[in-house]
Amino acid sequence: MLNDYLKQVGLNEKERTLYLSLAEMGIQPASVIAKKCNFDRVTAYKNLKKLADKGFVKTYYRDNIQCFGIESFENIKVHLSEKMGNIEELLEKFPIAQNLLKSAKADEQLIPKLEIFEGEPGLKKFFKDILYELKKEKIKQIRMLTSNTFNEKLGNVALSEFVQNFFQEIKNKKIDLEIFEACGTLMPERVQKVSPKEFDPALLPAARGTTSIFLVGHAVYIACYKNTQIGLKIKQSDMSQIFHFIFDFLQK
Repeated sequence: MLNDYLKQVGLNEKERTLYLSLAEMGIQPASVIAKKCNFDRVTAYKNLKKLADKGFVKTYYRDNIQCFGIESFENIKVHLSEKMGNIEELLEKFPIAQNLLKSAKADEQLIPKLEIFEGEPGLKKFFKDILYELKKEKIKQIRMLTSNTFNEKLGNVALSEFVQNFFQEIKNKKIDLEIFEACGTLMPERVQKVSPKEFDPALLPAARGTTSIFLVGHAVYIACYKNTQIGLKIKQSDMSQIFHFIFDFLQK
């Protein structure tokens, strides 16, 4: 059972043999441990160093002789906690990686594909195009940055029904929504992350200069509500990578 457990923890066969021997023998020189495990000294020392680097065993010195031993069995739990944290971080970033992998096509043009959407009819098409891009590329995440200043709130109007329906459809399709707000008084002064649970699209400013950026895989959508409503779509892998880098930086 212990051998199988340590295997699932991530130790290879030699590391498991050495660890179980140390649990039985206590602190010992590499030569003694090697003899116990029927390993040559080089193999034993190399794998003991790996165990030490992973935090499973500790290096001691007795009479100027390097020894190895298990300081605490709790180190297994510490290792698993760190491993779980890394897995959770990787799982959190998986939608981004998946989107980039799916949209990375060898035949993609170097020149960005550009599309402009004007007026309310154009913006309706703008949000419909985002939904189409999500479906076509099988993307499961939208990264969003929007401005939200006091100056914009002065002229704030409720979002039209079709935009609220857009966010509702995003929710229904279980699309992950990563939201950042650039806040301030007359102009953006700081950026804060907004939890999707706290996000109310009906309260999102849609007048007086508000600008929203939607990052959908390799497509960048920019909507501006200043004087005239206008939307812009830029699709090109290198261009989108810059925006992904910016969003990654905002999380730090």
